[in-house]
This record gives sequence, C-alpha cells and structure tokens, in this order.
Amino acid sequence: MSFTEKKKEEIKKYIMRKIILDDKEFIVKTMDNFGISITSAKRYLQELISSNAIEISDQDECGYHMAEQVYVEEIPLTECRQGEDRIFAAYIEPHLTNCNDKAYRIWQYASEEMINNAIEHSNGSRICIEVKTNVLSCSVMILDDGIGTFTTLLNYMKSHGWEEPLIEDALIELYKGKITSKEANHSGEGIFFSSKMMDDFCLWSDSHIYKAGYGKSTQTIQSHLLAYKARIDRMGTLVCMTLENETERNIVEVFDMYTDVDEGFIKTQIPVKEACISGEPVARSQARRICNRLDMFQEAILDFTDVVFMGQGFADELFRVYAAAHPQIKLYPINMLPEVSRMIRHVGRGNLPENVCLSTAGYE
Repeated sequence: MSFTEKKKEEIKKYIMRKIILDDKEFIVKTMDNFGISITSAKRYLQELISSNAIEISDQDECGYHMAEQVYVEEIPLTECRQGEDRIFAAYIEPHLTNCNDKAYRIWQYASEEMINNAIEHSNGSRICIEVKTNVLSCSVMILDDGIGTFTTLLNYMKSHGWEEPLIEDALIELYKGKITSKEANHSGEGIFFSSKMMDDFCLWSDSHIYKAGYGKSTQTIQSHLLAYKARIDRMGTLVCMTLENETERNIVEVFDMYTDVDEGFIKTQIPVKEACISGEPVARSQARRICNRLDMFQEAILDFTDVVFMGQGFADELFRVYAAAHPQIKLYPINMLPEVSRMIRHVGRGNLPENVCLSTAGYE
C-alpha cells in the first residue's frame, strides 16, 4: 500500500503522540488506526529514529522518548520591568522556529500573559523560564518564587467580601475567569484564555494543580507533597504549557468561543464536579458558590462531565432560584447523564425559567 506524503506524516505524528504519552502499545495502535502491517509501523518508527526525532530509552515503558532541546534562563524580576513582550522576545521566541504562524501567535499571547502575572502579581524576586522543543511540539515552563496564585486570589477575596474563603473557593473563581487582584490594570482573562488555547495547560500553586487544555475538561489535583516541595524549593507559581508546532487552532477562534466583538468576555464555562468541594453537586451552598459573580457574564456553560448524581437542593438553587432572579443570564448545562437532566426538569416542575437552556447542541 502506497501512502501520500501527507498520510505518512500523519502516521509519524501519531506515533510521536503515543510516545509522548509513554504508550507501550503504540505499535499495535498504529497498525489498527491506519490499517498497516507491523513491518510498515516499524519502518515509520525507524525513520523517526534515523531523523533524530525520537531516541531509544530504557527509562520509558514504551522504549522511546522524544529527542528534545532544552533552554533554561533565570531572570531577576528587577530586569523584567522592561516588559513581558521583551522577555518573550529574548528568551522564548528564538526557540519557536519549528512553529507555524498560528502556534506562534498562541505562544506570544499565553507566554506574555503568564510572564506578566509573575511580574505584577507574584511579589517574588525572580522568574525561571524553561523552553523544551522537539519536532512535534514545544513546551514552556514559567516559574516564580512569589506567594502563589491561589494565595494572591485568597488575599483579594478576603478584602472583597468573601467570608473565610478557601483555596477551593479561589479555584471556582479561576474557572470562571474575570477575577484579578489588580482590577484597575487587569481584566482577569489571562489564565482563562491561555488555558483554553494550549494543548495542555498546567498551573501549580500551593497544594493544587489546575489542569486544562483546548477541548479538555478543567480539573484540579491536590497534593500536600507538592505543597511541601514548593516551600522547600521556594516555588510560588509554576505554569507549564504545551502546544504542537503545526497546530490548526486559530487564536481568534478561541476568543470567539467566549467573547463578543462589542461586549467582550461574555461567556464562561464551569466544570461542575471540580467546582463542588465534595465532588458531587448536592448542597445549595455549592450552587451559591458557582452562582457568585455569574452576573458578570451573559452566558454560563455548566459542564456536568463525570457528575453521576445531582441533589435537589443544588439543582433548585441554580436552575430555579438563581435563574429566575437573573433572567438576563443564560445557563447552558452540558454533558449531562439522564439522571442529572431529569433533576433539572424536576425542580422546574414543568416551568423552568426560559434562560435555562436544556437544548445545548451548540455546546455539546
């Protein structure tokens, strides 16, 4: 069977993506996915080795890893006052030579937003930038030694009416976007949009890891071990971002998902399971945390991925009480199991507010 050059490149990219995931079944999956023989799959693998795209490894289960170039710079924040654009131009841009124009524009936006956060919000003394490149993708890590993103948000929340907020409360607000500790100079959009442009986005602060990516559900992982390591290594916030060099994603398309030309950032998306501290949406208090600041938006997409049960109190508070009191805000519940959908209809008693949009084909 003879493939076009484009198809051959597709097969090689597939192999590299599986190697990045350390998938030891990558040969079999390549055969199945493209309908090729084991001989053909191994030939493509050998071509990747010969071109120095991948290397044999005894440290990885799959037996290979990507051949990478790594660049590291540590910069005192006193030298960053020249601006995040110049930091990007000096320390990140020179290593993006394999990126297409779309990837470059995404890197410019996200890198400069994260560098600006370190400069203006961290209260630290230095940042460290690490760039890793390979033939498939690029990864950028930005680390500061400040007080940490969630501590910064908590301090802001305490001074703006929240009663004894927890890190989990700060996370809920981070999911929504439009929150910043310096309202006069910032819109609170940087993390929200950067996390949705990248293939993978990870923010580590205090004992929590905030993970997201284009088309991926936002989630949070908690680890007290990480908190201990952060204190020992004087780490405030660590942001890691990864994007394929030849992405077809347009930066404008990501903004268009949540913004309006005239009115700006009008839509938000909230992962309901992650936003509920107990793991399942049951209590009215959980719903009220989600409803907090929703009036800053015109549309709220409520993602029920992995939610197997929703309590009557939560559903009533969000989809009847809040929805009726805020008719100008459209609520779009998505990715619901039948049981979750039935509970929303149950609390509506056949008369749900018109702004609760159960027909969400445009968002599923």
